[in-house]
Amino acid sequence: MEHEPGDDYIRRIAAYIRNHEQGLAAAGVARRRRTKASATADTSIFNPLGWFTSDNVAESHNVKPVVLSFDAHHLYYLLMRMEAVGLDVGSLDVKVENPSRPMNYISIPGSDKSDAMSLRSFASTFSAVSKLSLGSGWWGKPAPPSVEAELKYIYSCLTKLPALSLRAPEPRLIAELARESIEHALPLDVFRTVNTLECLDVDPRTIMGWDKLAESLRSLTLKRTGLEDIGDVFIDSVLGDQARREGQASLSRRRRSIGPPSRQASFHASRLPDSVPEDAEDTPVAETPVEESKESALTIDLTPKPSNPVLPSLKWAFLQHLSLAENALTFLPAAPLPHLASITHLDLSSNLLVSVPPGLSALYNLASLNLSDNMIDSVLGIYTMLGQVLSLNLSKNRLESICGLERLRALERVDLRHNQIEESDEIGRLATLPNITQVWVEGNPLTELEEGYRIRCFEVFWKEGKTILLDGSAPGFYEKRYLAEPPPEQMTSSRMPSTAAYSPPAVPVASSPRMNGARRSRGTRTEEEE
Repeated sequence: MEHEPGDDYIRRIAAYIRNHEQGLAAAGVARRRRTKASATADTSIFNPLGWFTSDNVAESHNVKPVVLSFDAHHLYYLLMRMEAVGLDVGSLDVKVENPSRPMNYISIPGSDKSDAMSLRSFASTFSAVSKLSLGSGWWGKPAPPSVEAELKYIYSCLTKLPALSLRAPEPRLIAELARESIEHALPLDVFRTVNTLECLDVDPRTIMGWDKLAESLRSLTLKRTGLEDIGDVFIDSVLGDQARREGQASLSRRRRSIGPPSRQASFHASRLPDSVPEDAEDTPVAETPVEESKESALTIDLTPKPSNPVLPSLKWAFLQHLSLAENALTFLPAAPLPHLASITHLDLSSNLLVSVPPGLSALYNLASLNLSDNMIDSVLGIYTMLGQVLSLNLSKNRLESICGLERLRALERVDLRHNQIEESDEIGRLATLPNITQVWVEGNPLTELEEGYRIRCFEVFWKEGKTILLDGSAPGFYEKRYLAEPPPEQMTSSRMPSTAAYSPPAVPVASSPRMNGARRSRGTRTEEEE
């Protein structure tokens, strides 16, 4: 594939931002509901002059949100060009080693890196090239903006961008950097107002600036990151970037090694007990010189991890939407969850969880939870973790029983599709929930084993005085025929039935046994006479 010249890419990105300015401004999570007056003024955050104009009012209400997307290669190139013209983009010299996801689309095996021009060597030529302008064209056509002007426009827009998506590397590269490998972390200091961030097929630990993002993000999506412990992002990356920003020299030079722990790296971190035999290739670790061991420790684990890391109170204080789908997570660490108490929507779908994570009890604001496409086989005790959840998705799991869901008193919607539920009586457990309105059961064995499963499900809710939507639809005309009679009134201590039940004659407590016997004999004679 033919690669794209750097200047052409800069002009293309600038043109794209100009054409989608209002859509880019409309992306992200709204912090407050806008009134009609504010909607007429705030037509675009990229154009401050639009704050004082009332044109295009109708368009401001019907703008489709657009999320600006980059990969590591193109974003790093843009940051280098901005730095070359004197714009502050943060540190571009922090090296990343062993990321869990590739930062480049291709690598040239066997290429001589010594003959290739280094990334930093381009900076000296960027400033000279960016000041060139093409001049006026034929027929009086105005001259296009210079590359430097386009860079400053892009920089200004990025500082106001509300939403950003970082994706997997593209096959089409920048021509000037086609033979270069991006091995440096991406500083996101330019994106000062981002409240919505997506990382798709990107190791989030290759990003710098989590200490600032933790204070501004309202929505975060981490998908297919390759992480085994998601807590590395929410605690370690935040503390590491904060320490680097405070000026620690070691942190500014090199970032700790990331990615899946290799066998050799684990031996460097801590040796095995003497009772366990070690391979010959791992034994030289004990003979490593002092200076080399310092450098190795600096590379593998640069930031000393305290036993109980403490985050400042504002870190993750405003995060409301968190998606950790498709990460092959086998567990959800409990350590970062107390710092994520503001989350209202959590997506843990398409992972390898075998039970409901117990640490979810710390998320006391959680209203929507997605646990679909996991390996959960029991929800016993779920009410001790999810007290206020309104919407729960448990589809594509291994549930045979839903015992425990009937105690989630706030539950309104529950998705049980494609589980192993064989009886409609299990669905009837939800009938006692006071706020239940929607239930999904398609794909369970009960839909094939019971011919009239929908009628049975509707009936058990009908007896409790509730009409629900089953698999997205209300009872049909045929099904309503079996529900024509109103449900019986509940028996309570304050309301007695209209017909009194038979009770035997009462006997005074102080009556004598002889009198009681006489009464019983009279009653017998009366029956014989009749």
